[in-house]
Amino acid sequence: MTNVGVALPDSEEVAQTLIERASDLARRLNGRWVAFLICNDAMPKPSAERAMQRAEMVMASGGTVHLCEGDDIARTLLSLAELEKIDVLMMGAPRRRFIPGVVDRVLRAARSFDVVVVGNGHHS
Repeated sequence: MTNVGVALPDSEEVAQTLIERASDLARRLNGRWVAFLICNDAMPKPSAERAMQRAEMVMASGGTVHLCEGDDIARTLLSLAELEKIDVLMMGAPRRRFIPGVVDRVLRAARSFDVVVVGNGHHS
């Protein structure tokens, strides 16, 4: 069985795309999928409310939600993916291409799973 993980961002459009693709991939691979929502004390209330909406979307699509606290999002994602024995972690493409961030740190980290970066659908 293949375990698919998805790191859900704050963007509703990107989160919806990732949820649909993770659900589809898990179904095709006869696996399960888990969505990771990382929160921290600095998260503004509107973002926390959106995170709860994302959790509802995940569960309605057949996924499991892990709502976790973490100040270092990349490190938290890496730990959760290892803990959940994720085979493929899906992440949204960074909005700022030339500024290293969470996606870049996860891609460069030593890990036991593959990472799929899903584009935002906009062409420049």
